[in-house]
Amino acid sequence: MTEHDAVDEEQRHLGRLLDRLEELRADTRARLDAVLRGTGGTPQARSERESFARLYSSELAAFNAANLGLYFGRLDMEDGEVRRIGRVGLRDDDEDLTPLLLDWRADHSRPFYLATTARPEGAHRRRHLRTIGRRVIGVHDEYLTAPVDGEVPEDHDDVVGESALLEALDSARSAHMTDIVATIQREQDEIIRNPHAGVLVVQGGPGTGKTAVALHRAAYLLYTHRRRLDRSGVLIVGPNARFLDYIARVLPSLGESGVVLRTLADLYPGVRATGSETLRGEEVKGSADMVDILKAAVRARQLAPGADVVVRCEGHDLVLTPAVVRAARGRARMTRRPHNQARSTFAARIIDALTEQYVASLTDPVGHAEDAAWSPEGDGVGDLGDPARPLLDAEDRAALRTEVERAPEVLAAIDEWWPTLRPEQLLADLFSSRERISEAAGDYVAEDQEALFRADGGAFSVADVPLLDELAELLGEDPTEEGNEADRAWAEQVRQAEEALEILTGSAVQDIEDDLDPEVLMAYDVVDAESLARRHSADSDLTVADRAGADRTWAFGHVIVDEAQELSAMAWRALMRRSPNRWMTLVGDVAQTSSPAGIDSWEDALSPYVDDRWVLCELTVNYRTPETVSAVAEQLLAQIDPGATSPRPVRAGRRPVAWLETEAGSVGRVVADEVSLVPEDRAVAVLLPDDLGHENAPGIAALRDAVIAARPDASVLPLALAKGLEFDVVVVVDPEHVLGRSPQGLQDLYVGATRATQELVLVQPGRFGPLLSRIRESVSDDTEELSA
Repeated sequence: MTEHDAVDEEQRHLGRLLDRLEELRADTRARLDAVLRGTGGTPQARSERESFARLYSSELAAFNAANLGLYFGRLDMEDGEVRRIGRVGLRDDDEDLTPLLLDWRADHSRPFYLATTARPEGAHRRRHLRTIGRRVIGVHDEYLTAPVDGEVPEDHDDVVGESALLEALDSARSAHMTDIVATIQREQDEIIRNPHAGVLVVQGGPGTGKTAVALHRAAYLLYTHRRRLDRSGVLIVGPNARFLDYIARVLPSLGESGVVLRTLADLYPGVRATGSETLRGEEVKGSADMVDILKAAVRARQLAPGADVVVRCEGHDLVLTPAVVRAARGRARMTRRPHNQARSTFAARIIDALTEQYVASLTDPVGHAEDAAWSPEGDGVGDLGDPARPLLDAEDRAALRTEVERAPEVLAAIDEWWPTLRPEQLLADLFSSRERISEAAGDYVAEDQEALFRADGGAFSVADVPLLDELAELLGEDPTEEGNEADRAWAEQVRQAEEALEILTGSAVQDIEDDLDPEVLMAYDVVDAESLARRHSADSDLTVADRAGADRTWAFGHVIVDEAQELSAMAWRALMRRSPNRWMTLVGDVAQTSSPAGIDSWEDALSPYVDDRWVLCELTVNYRTPETVSAVAEQLLAQIDPGATSPRPVRAGRRPVAWLETEAGSVGRVVADEVSLVPEDRAVAVLLPDDLGHENAPGIAALRDAVIAARPDASVLPLALAKGLEFDVVVVVDPEHVLGRSPQGLQDLYVGATRATQELVLVQPGRFGPLLSRIRESVSDDTEELSA
């Protein structure tokens, strides 16, 4: 069969598929319209309509996404079976068991990604199709077993479908990442479909396709575990907003939209962290020691007076001693409940003490109320045995208690000693006060304490987000905050659960000192009221992604983290709260760790949460960076970690790395000249040292203007924002400054150099230093030979 005949055959099948897809789209649209027209009915009927509306909307989105590049592969099996592979599964009708098209995630599709000549997986031939719209414009066949009229061609066992892969890799990059569904490689497919139900770590150097693997794994898991993940959702955490915008179209193109995309900066609902942070501050705030500092900051707001305090209630002066307040504080702390929830215990103790005094003052006209005052050692009743004193029944006592708890001076005292706190306000108050920092972080050296201080305490940085999340756990919700009817109903469920827990804690010791912290397992250590009244209610008209994204305490079914090596110890705590089942896919490369609070090893990061119950998978082939650029990256990696193995590039590269030295005043012109040479269909980026990459850095505005004048669509970015992205041509400005800026300078330059898919240019004001000069000399002969 000639290639022309093959194209005609596949064109006929593609037309049949597109016609069937249009039938399904029209039918689903009609069903959705019918559901949306429905009104009234019982609550159950309305809930069912909402569920069907979400289902049909999801199906319609999948059909619309599948329309582009619907059919891309075919397998001819050795037994004569023909399997056609595409974005979705299609049949002629619901009764037909023979598929017109297999979903790429189906088990029967696996040989398309796994088969090689050494391991054909039962397949005789693999065909890749190139399509534009409704047209098949070409096919490429690979024989996995010997064809009738020839020998089996040589094949690399770790590169599957090499011709189609290289064509995809050589294509121009755009502002958005594209899926790799047609060119997934064996080692990538094995990770995408990995059945491990715990923490899966995907380690790989630059260009190995870690991000693409993570996104396709998300699509695969949503396909395989649809019912489970439709209820709980999938969270994908990326390093920055530009990265999320870059990957945003991949999952919809695969027919999946039910995911929550977040950066660490907006992981805490209601806060968008845009403040700057020093390297020292980032390191200090990322340390696990911050947990104790935050606990100390909370405890510092749980006060007791230094002398007796008189509060007035309905014309009566009532006295609270420091001992009584400290005992109430100790009892509240003993509950192990968050600060705001424990406040009710503290307040109840204070009100009980004042009520007994109030009762005694009314039943002791000769002034013996002081003798009857409540104390933590007493029975709380007082000496009411004198028949000359008036007796008060339970109803009278309840009325007096209500008077006490409503008295303005009583409320003011409780607010002063145990105030209701919000995470944002507490953290802002802490960081804007050197006195509060010293009180909470007294064991820290002066430089670290100063790194926590800022005049505007509320200018939250990304490093502050995990701290806000930690404080939200320590403080809990404000039980007095008014909400809607659903919130009040939920609060009532929590109240009932709290009553049950109070019964469980009723046997705790009652003679409690102020700071007693006994090693006793309490009911609240095992389960809290929120857990007993578990939500994730399905009767909302919001999607799971909408509800999960707005709920800080949402338990996601699966969590995917890209650039996970950058997470601090505090960030790990925040993310683990969102994954109580510990079903996670973590993607990263320890050699690229650029944050001073980032990890040195996966074991150190994960062992506190899952011990050794995690699986490491490694990607070893570099699909992005050509050999010319990889030669420089390998030298940098050898400096970062002499024992690390660089991923093997699959492309030679067209041009050697350019090493340009220039005068400081000429940098803008030199960079502009370089970007002007890049073809219009190629993406180009100019990467700057992080401390020089912001808008107000000296000289940067002029450089940016020069670059944009030469190439309006060029990206000018600090290195930190380039992580996870890729461009055809990359220009790194002042690499020596990058190296000297921080202890992670080598990692930063390694990241910047490996963003290029075609060409890399290094522009240095002045001269390259000893390290980069040695690297230039060591790779120059090889790169010149490759370019020739």
